[in-house]
Amino acid sequence: MAVDFDYYQALGLTRNATDVDVKKAKLALVYHPDRNASDTAKQDFLQICEAYDILSNPHRKGILDLHGEQALKAGMAETQPGTGWTGYSFDPSSGPEQVFSNFFGTSNPYEALNGLASSFESMAATPKLQVGKQSTHLLLLSLEEMYHGCVKKVTHERQVMKADGTSATEQRELSIDVRPGLPEGTQFVFEKEGDVGPKNKAGPVMYVLKAQQHPRFTCRGSDLLYTAQIPLYQALCGTALPVDTLDGRTLSVPVTDIVSTGDKALVPQEGMRKASGGKGDLHITFEVVYPVSLTEHQRTMLKAAFFLPPKLDAKQTKALRSFETAFRDETHGWITAFRKDGQQAT
Repeated sequence: MAVDFDYYQALGLTRNATDVDVKKAKLALVYHPDRNASDTAKQDFLQICEAYDILSNPHRKGILDLHGEQALKAGMAETQPGTGWTGYSFDPSSGPEQVFSNFFGTSNPYEALNGLASSFESMAATPKLQVGKQSTHLLLLSLEEMYHGCVKKVTHERQVMKADGTSATEQRELSIDVRPGLPEGTQFVFEKEGDVGPKNKAGPVMYVLKAQQHPRFTCRGSDLLYTAQIPLYQALCGTALPVDTLDGRTLSVPVTDIVSTGDKALVPQEGMRKASGGKGDLHITFEVVYPVSLTEHQRTMLKAAFFLPPKLDAKQTKALRSFETAFRDETHGWITAFRKDGQQAT
């Protein structure tokens, strides 16, 4: 009785070899005629290729393990559905190169060797963890902080997922250096500060600069917008408009023309600081405030003022000077209330 050929031994394997073990076997590369010029290399290569052809096929491998080489090659008629198989034969005249090419994806043994090494290095390598999602937060600052610059300490929470499915919350403190004049929308990114889990590395945490609502100004890029409410008499007679700046100064903006609600004035270089140097502009929009009521005397005086002729006669001039004297009287005149409002009589 013929002794079965040991295909496992041909590949340097044991009988409990797995599919992965079969794929790792490199003997066909060692005995390929293009790489081995020994007298027995060709015959060894044929046997090894036949072993690959059988052991890399789960059906053939199963028959071999249960019934042996002779039964595999002889075949067996079906006694019950699914119990028989056609006899296996390996053609040494055309089979080896094809088996080699099918198994390794190339007939070139050198290319196969490199490909196999690369493949199993990737199989053995530790899988790369994916970077977690980015977490985004707002960094709310006052216009004064944005103007002068500051260092802000912020605390955020991140979730740490464990392999058993439980999670814990970590408090993370970050320090953000805000340079003077950085605009809204500036992004501060902290890598590896986000949520972390068994299948992902900590992603980035990003803070986006945003201006808080200010009691006087609205920020538009590097410019400041200011709405100035002025009473009707100032809108008609002019004034020196005081504006408190972000750096503690008080501007005195002259208003010499008659202004209406919606009129604008521009004060150059009095806006926000720019990170690149210089400053933006201050844009003033006027809002005229009308009195809610007038006495009969006030109505008469307003009419007198509006209908005062451009050229006065002697009596009219005398009456006007008497009125001005009464107005400017330090004891009984109503100029005192006018001066309390910060105005200068002319």
